[in-house]
Amino acid sequence: MSDQKPRKYCGNGVQSGDFYINLSLKKSQLDQHFFEYNGEQYVRLTVGKNREVTQYGKTHSVWINEYQPDDNKSNNTQKATVNAGDGLPF
Repeated sequence: MSDQKPRKYCGNGVQSGDFYINLSLKKSQLDQHFFEYNGEQYVRLTVGKNREVTQYGKTHSVWINEYQPDDNKSNNTQKATVNAGDGLPF
């Protein structure tokens, strides 16, 4: 785990019922992580369940997903994504 970069947290959330998580995100921490793909703006995020509920009742955390595939894998991944037909780069 020491090889991983520290996470850049940008928000948190609360589980609402069995299926939903209500999230609050900090726009100021997201702005610099947007990228363009096919004329649209995207940001990659990861949502994880907290080990314990925080003192404010938060059950989940949100952080910037900074995963960058190496060059050899990105070509294969990109082809698989195109074949999937969703049009998104991830």
